[in-house]
Amino acid sequence: MQTSNFAHVIFQNVAKSYLPNAPLECHYTLTHYIHPHPKDWVGIFKVWMDTARDYFTFLWSPMPENYVVESTYNCVVSFRGYYLPNDDGEFYQFCYVTNKGEPKGASTPFQFRTSSPVDELLTLEDEGHSDMLVVTTKAGLLELKIEKAMKEKEELVKITSVLEKEVTQLRQYVESLEEKLKQEREQSDQLISEREEMFKASERFKTESEDVNRKSKEMSTKITQLEDDIMTVTQKAIAKETELDSLKDKTKKVMLEKEQLECQKDLLQNSSNQEDILFLKQQLRKLEDQHQASRQEVSLMSKELSDAVNKRDKTMSDLHTARLETDSVKNQLANALAELRIRDVQQKSSTFLKKDQGVENTRVEQELRKEVEDLKLRLQMAADHYRDKFKECQKLQKQVVKLTEQLKVAETQQKERELFDNAEVAAVIHMQQCAVPVNPFSSEVSSELDIREQVRQMSSEISEKIENNRKCKQMLAEEKARCSAYADDVAKMELKGKEQLKVNDSIKRQLIAMEDQYKVQSAEKDREICDLSHSIETL
Repeated sequence: MQTSNFAHVIFQNVAKSYLPNAPLECHYTLTHYIHPHPKDWVGIFKVWMDTARDYFTFLWSPMPENYVVESTYNCVVSFRGYYLPNDDGEFYQFCYVTNKGEPKGASTPFQFRTSSPVDELLTLEDEGHSDMLVVTTKAGLLELKIEKAMKEKEELVKITSVLEKEVTQLRQYVESLEEKLKQEREQSDQLISEREEMFKASERFKTESEDVNRKSKEMSTKITQLEDDIMTVTQKAIAKETELDSLKDKTKKVMLEKEQLECQKDLLQNSSNQEDILFLKQQLRKLEDQHQASRQEVSLMSKELSDAVNKRDKTMSDLHTARLETDSVKNQLANALAELRIRDVQQKSSTFLKKDQGVENTRVEQELRKEVEDLKLRLQMAADHYRDKFKECQKLQKQVVKLTEQLKVAETQQKERELFDNAEVAAVIHMQQCAVPVNPFSSEVSSELDIREQVRQMSSEISEKIENNRKCKQMLAEEKARCSAYADDVAKMELKGKEQLKVNDSIKRQLIAMEDQYKVQSAEKDREICDLSHSIETL
């Protein structure tokens, strides 16, 4: 599609008439159809002009600055008053002519006329919407328009000042929010660095734990080797003791043979009393029965004591497991609180991004609340488990006290029996020394020696029994001390459980307060962001 040559340059704001001998400004627009040249010019022609040489006056067209091909530019030229035509009643027009003498644009016609009083008058409609016409001068109309424009300008200046203040306040608020965001990010970075340090510390502790376990295994191996050495030495000692006992038996046999010879010599001179021997045999049987009953009683009490020790060990194991579970729950609760703080920081830093993340934040809050409730339930279960273990420990302690009393009674009875047995043994020995056997045969002498041997064995068994009772008493005292320590541990654990419950309540209150504060802050941030967005949109 081709365009007219006169449409390449468009003249703007051309009046119907101009004053002669007064400066005149000509405004025009160079379209993208024309390529300006320094020798292009703008002239004033009469409407009936035939060629480009019929101009009245002209001015060179200025070149646009930073000219770009196929771009539009606005230009202006000023004609001096003494070069312009006089008031001759002719119609003139502006025309843009290229360096080749080709016209590329022409304005609407206009005249050069001197002003008259009638020309300065204007007729306007009444602002009261009446049918009357108001006659006024152009200067008065211009003054009214200028006054109105000045008022509008003042109002615009005031509005601009208010808006600038609001923009300044908004910028300050945005800067404060950015500062808070920066602080939150610094806190988040600090938490991340602390978490990394804790991870490194845990790795270091893990390495140390592995070293300790390795050393423990080495020590266990050394202990096993030492136990084997002790067992070997013990076996050698037992062998030596066996040899020593064999030598003692040989010595006793020699002594018995000597006593037999002496008894045979005495039998040739004296008579014996068979009734005393029968009485001694009955006393020996009675002592054997009592000894067997005491042995069974001690065995039964040892079994009961062993059962009590096993129950105590099981209870200690359960208590240790409960402690581990409590520590695990504490760690989980601490991790949950740390995660809650981190997510709170992340939430504060992400409130400026999108509002549709509220659903995700609500879900995270629900998950955290659920996790906290689960931890509280587990802590409550651990506290109940502590109470059950404490009651069981009290029952075991009562059983140990009861067994201790029974053992004391058994020891008292045993001491009385030992005194009685020692008295009877002394009487038997005295009667054996004073007795005069009547049977001259060697079989009776052997029976008397057997009775003496049985008395000696019973004496050794009684001493062993006394030693065993002493050991049982010592074990019972140690067990009592352990039970007391266990009771103290249980009491401490109960106090720790109560303190933990208090801490849990405090943590629960803190979580509730943090949730409320978080909700309030989230609502405030959302409201502030909405206000800020509205203000920015308004600006």
